[in-house]
Amino acid sequence: MAAADSSDPSRYGRSFADVYDDWYSDFFDTSAAVEALALLANGGPVLELGVGTGRLAIPLARRGLRIIGIDASPEMLDQLAFVDREQKVIRVLGDMTDAPAALALSGINEQFSAVFCAFNTLLNLVSLSDVTHCFESSRSLLAADGTLVIEAFVPVAADSIPPNSLSPANVNSDAAVFIETTYNSETSVLTGRHIEVRPSALTIRPWSVLICGPLALDDAAATAGLVLQERWSDWRRSPFTDDSTTHISIYAPNTTF
Repeated sequence: MAAADSSDPSRYGRSFADVYDDWYSDFFDTSAAVEALALLANGGPVLELGVGTGRLAIPLARRGLRIIGIDASPEMLDQLAFVDREQKVIRVLGDMTDAPAALALSGINEQFSAVFCAFNTLLNLVSLSDVTHCFESSRSLLAADGTLVIEAFVPVAADSIPPNSLSPANVNSDAAVFIETTYNSETSVLTGRHIEVRPSALTIRPWSVLICGPLALDDAAATAGLVLQERWSDWRRSPFTDDSTTHISIYAPNTTF
């Protein structure tokens, strides 16, 4: 099968918007994430990068916080609009690597108490350079005491990732779903497809993820003028250890930058 363009920021949403909530409804600790993010926001405005269907943005908005959600996918924003019947989340179409431009086009000009990017969304970017640009644009939007919050997986050693693989997918679906992957060790990008098989149809849902660990993200943050404040293993603030498989990393503006 021909590879899809991994540089298209709207590709993931276009691929998964119609199944995302059904497939992954039991996958997250949403209540703990909302609680932690609300505390970090401390009553101030919040920007979510890659808002998707609003799993976090909607409950945060229902707590009375001003929530703006950026997403490159019109399909995801349409799903958010459908679920957010009270229209509490302000939806912005745009690329999170240049959030200020997307906000400006929507007439939004403000500083945020918290900017966050949840569940590996940051690693849908195709290069560490794009991650750095995303961090730089996020820093420009933070209030002086604001924080950038990133949730991502901790990758296994790169040399243990097979060049090609095919395996069943662990999703909530009545279809047979498989994951096909190809790993490019030169770019550190894992390109994949969810292959959804039904008696009457075959659906291919392409995606890609940057294999990038916490230390590399710290370096990108430092280049963008951010410094690590805290790192947890999960939204319940469990200590981050060498055995952690995920991390919540909280960055603040470096005042000496």
